[in-house]
Amino acid sequence: MKNIFWLIVFFIGLVFLTGCNSNSSVDKYPDKSIQLVVAYSPGAATDTQARIIAKYAKKYLGQEMVIVNKPGGGGQVGWNYFSSVKPDGYILSAYNLPHIITQPMVGDTSYDLETFEPIVNWGGDPTVFAVRSDSQIKTLDDLIREARQSPGTMTIGNAGKFVGQHLAILLLENTAEIEVEDVPFKGSSEAISSLLGGHTDVLAGNLSDIYRLGSEVRPLAIAAEERHPFAPDIPTFKELGFPQIIMSTDRGIAAREGTPEEIIKKLEKAFLKLLEDQDFLKEMEKAGADTLILDRQQVKKEIEQRSKNYKELLESINVVN
Repeated sequence: MKNIFWLIVFFIGLVFLTGCNSNSSVDKYPDKSIQLVVAYSPGAATDTQARIIAKYAKKYLGQEMVIVNKPGGGGQVGWNYFSSVKPDGYILSAYNLPHIITQPMVGDTSYDLETFEPIVNWGGDPTVFAVRSDSQIKTLDDLIREARQSPGTMTIGNAGKFVGQHLAILLLENTAEIEVEDVPFKGSSEAISSLLGGHTDVLAGNLSDIYRLGSEVRPLAIAAEERHPFAPDIPTFKELGFPQIIMSTDRGIAAREGTPEEIIKKLEKAFLKLLEDQDFLKEMEKAGADTLILDRQQVKKEIEQRSKNYKELLESINVVN
């Protein structure tokens, strides 16, 4: 009887100590550098913006933030990797919308939407269709006319299957009643290189990339509700007769599902302060990166609504049943 008593005491003490150690680790968080997985190549829009965030991270987190690039499959390689990391807050991921919503809907991914515990959203990046500056295609009308004359031959590069830019291509095909050859790459850097090298005819890219490319490209249309202040000369698809084509890549930071809520709250508070830093905002503007700052609850609400919208969109263009 006495042995059973001490055994019970031992287990109660063990549980208490485990709880104390757990609380202690949360209280001390972060006590080492934090990795941020970027599912795209160095130099791409997501990477460029994530590196600006990382530059200011130590000021607000107290630790360095290290960018870890894992490109491939339009982001799937990096996010598949992220789905298996330890949920302790030391490996975070940059997320892209609609990518993390739509890719699991249409393909076999190791991750799903529940893999991500959103912390903050930092930016919105409308899709822009562009050609090389020496292209014979001068306008969106030219693009559509050529595509109708030679169905399935015009090539449009993008950052991967069922990312925002690819969805914009599908929308254009559906609404303009044309057929093109969409060419998915590992990410936007490769899609841009293909356009500039003359290997693809058109780029469906991010405004921030088009902005940085300057005179090397000729923008044709932007998939936004209205013209963008960063590039007021680019007409919208809407004003050119295609109001259905509204698409952007929104970016933010997420923890792995299962990360303690106390750690997520610490991260949210720190990142929201970082995203208000005036020097940070100036660097983002210089990079052509528009900010769309949302807190955790706002992002969760946005994702919930977009999940419904994108499912309806994919159904309407016969991608999913």
